[in-house]
Amino acid sequence: MDSETHRHPQAGHPHPRILIAAGEASGDMYAAELMSRLVERLPGLTAYGLGGAQSRAAGIETIVDMDQVSVMGLVEVLRHYGQLRAAMNTLIEALDRDRPDLVIVIDFQEFNQRLAKAAKARGIPVLFFVAPQVWAWRAGRAKDFDRYADHLAVLFDFEVALFAQHGLPTTHVGHPLIELIDREAPDRAGARHALSLSDDTPVVGLLPGSRRGEIERLLPTFLAAAERLLEADPTRRFVMPRADSIDADWLKAQIAACAPSTALRDRLTVTTGGARRVMAASDAMLIASGTATLEAALIGTPMVIAYRSNRLTYALARHLVRIEHIGLPNIILDREAVPERLQEAVTPERLAEDIEQLLSPDGAAPQRTALREIRARLGQQGAFDRLADLAAGMIAGKG
Repeated sequence: MDSETHRHPQAGHPHPRILIAAGEASGDMYAAELMSRLVERLPGLTAYGLGGAQSRAAGIETIVDMDQVSVMGLVEVLRHYGQLRAAMNTLIEALDRDRPDLVIVIDFQEFNQRLAKAAKARGIPVLFFVAPQVWAWRAGRAKDFDRYADHLAVLFDFEVALFAQHGLPTTHVGHPLIELIDREAPDRAGARHALSLSDDTPVVGLLPGSRRGEIERLLPTFLAAAERLLEADPTRRFVMPRADSIDADWLKAQIAACAPSTALRDRLTVTTGGARRVMAASDAMLIASGTATLEAALIGTPMVIAYRSNRLTYALARHLVRIEHIGLPNIILDREAVPERLQEAVTPERLAEDIEQLLSPDGAAPQRTALREIRARLGQQGAFDRLADLAAGMIAGKG
């Protein structure tokens, strides 16, 4: 690659400048962790871009907040097109104004591919972290992905061959969740103590997502299922974490709109953040499809995965997707070890029945065994250090 594409930071700025783009909760978490490694390798580093609270806490200036762009599904994207376009324009203006030494985009595929393509068109090198799931849908995209990246960092070792065969430099860095879970997830006793739950209380976690759209679609059914579970056993407790991206008053209003019974309100605790604490404390969980399901799998908590989207979005996805499962634990295991309830199957009766099975004596044993397999398939710790080394090497002109 030419020298303009990979220039030393001294050619443009006295200190390195990086634009980092993370448009969803998991990416925001990854960006913050990556930033902590980058500042050790790149003295005087300035980083800015797209992110949320965790990015800001790590020292990344968020010129666009991820709340502005965090939408899912074709219909939902069309509905929010204006704000998505405004966010993209802000970031592209920053590319033109500041000419960063490197752009790092973290997942959030469709949006970040557009941003990455704009950066490459301006001769700014791009490190793309988390490959698009071409093995799941639109496999032909692999051969053209060099339009969006100068180097691709992937989660799974089998992804290297899919992209490297088309000439794109590709590195398997591993899955960062292993490191985060091992370092941060509390044990069951510690989690329950922090949530003021006794050791013998049956606890069900409710995790309807970290986006407003997900919560609006899933929360009413999750709470209705909780009502049924509480009727069957009044000693049960329910715990729901509120993501940093979700306004507390808005969530309170959503819960009130579901009109839970007095009994359920008394047995429901909403925590600020602390999703992993809820996972560790729970005997079983209802959980929205997404990265959180893999976190729960690594913690080892049995779960039921739920997904509900706009009907047109779902119909298009089913037409394009080439894999049988939507839950990350099941995708990794290549079998349905965790129940998946989609669209019309997301009913209070079905979800309550699923949770009853997991709470029954030995009912969760097969799933717990399967979840232990996942850790063995995700590799070793150190993904953030390997990713930071890649980024520093690209800035130095070696990547």
